[in-house]
Amino acid sequence: MKNIRKDFSVEGEANLQDDDPVGPLDTVRENIEIFADNLILQQSLREMIDWIRVLEDVLQDPDISELEVAQTKEELNMLQQAWCVLADSLYEKGISA
Repeated sequence: MKNIRKDFSVEGEANLQDDDPVGPLDTVRENIEIFADNLILQQSLREMIDWIRVLEDVLQDPDISELEVAQTKEELNMLQQAWCVLADSLYEKGISA
């Protein structure tokens, strides 16, 4: 008679790696993930606005060189494009100001 032993350690690892909880914990996890995503997005938008303001102030400085003006305008343009992409993606999700 063969001694057949099932290796439960492998099955246990597979079960621990399942990313599909059920019940109220699943709902809680989804809500926490959405909340964290929104906090990160909100902080990113605030920092973008702050940086745009800094760059606009730099452009008002009469002592900056033409190269600095060009670089600042280029960076402002990139930030404004990023802002538009974010706004469009939020609008597609049904979020508008």
